[in-house]
Amino acid sequence: MKNYIFIPTYAGKASDIQASLKIAQSLSQGYVPGLMLVIKGGVLGVGINSRVQYENLVRYQAEINNEVVIVMLSVFPLEELDIIHHALFAVNHIKQGIDFTSNLPLGKRKILTFHLNDYVSKEEFFSRSKKEWMEYFKQNIAPLLKEIGTYAREKNIEVKIETVPLPQFGDVPLTDKRTYLGVSLRELRSPFYLTHLCGFTEIREQNLGICLDICHARTIYHLARSKEAKEFLFSEDIDFLKNTSLEEDVHSLLSTDLVHLNDGKGFYSRESGIFYEGVALGEGDIPNLREIVMHLNGKKVPLVLEINEEDFEQRPHTRTSIAFLSSL
Repeated sequence: MKNYIFIPTYAGKASDIQASLKIAQSLSQGYVPGLMLVIKGGVLGVGINSRVQYENLVRYQAEINNEVVIVMLSVFPLEELDIIHHALFAVNHIKQGIDFTSNLPLGKRKILTFHLNDYVSKEEFFSRSKKEWMEYFKQNIAPLLKEIGTYAREKNIEVKIETVPLPQFGDVPLTDKRTYLGVSLRELRSPFYLTHLCGFTEIREQNLGICLDICHARTIYHLARSKEAKEFLFSEDIDFLKNTSLEEDVHSLLSTDLVHLNDGKGFYSRESGIFYEGVALGEGDIPNLREIVMHLNGKKVPLVLEINEEDFEQRPHTRTSIAFLSSL
């Protein structure tokens, strides 16, 4: 076996499961296919909308690999996973996600992933030093993550925290007028950005794992080399991040971690620039993506093909990515 590869699907639609299974069948020999269930609608997606997802999964149960299943919680609505400003709600949401995953009608091994949604405004970001934010994490966030980890282990569920891009909404154009915490989505900061420098160790100390999103991680290292660095990064991190790279994040992963595999292109600038996430493999700006994939395969870190699509039935960009994998 080269590795596990998971195809995203929305179990709320039987047709989407069918399309995902069709894509999975096209994987090259040596890759073991599985599904990542994408939750929509926040708490509703793991609550009152659970039943239809379970029913659709049962319908296709005979065709789905039963070894491993992944569930990814919805980022939106933002406040429902906001671990800083709505911490108790976020914890209860995640516990409902653990219950949803535990009750799935398939999967010998079950994994739940989510973002911390640690959004703050510029003013809030700079109201504390890095040392003070890390103390805040230790005193306020870490106990909640430990509670989540304990609850998950009781249900035999693995939990992985997903890495985020910087800025977290650097893929949003200036014309997008959505706001959170009274500021544009493009202006939101993250005090707990996760890298091998800082974050991975703190997450693992809570007995949780890492879900490294490749196209997210690439943005951090470019940001450190840009004129925007001091706007979104702690000053004491910039020099280190300038002189390291995405590959160091990849090489720090354990076989029990998880990777959202994708390419990325473009870069954020406050004037107008945006980056693009979920680009088809080989069609973005990551120059050594082949070496990254080969390393992950050698280490048997499971991969999720998280590729953006407009045609969800044919999924041409996912098929392009599968062809890229076949060429390795």
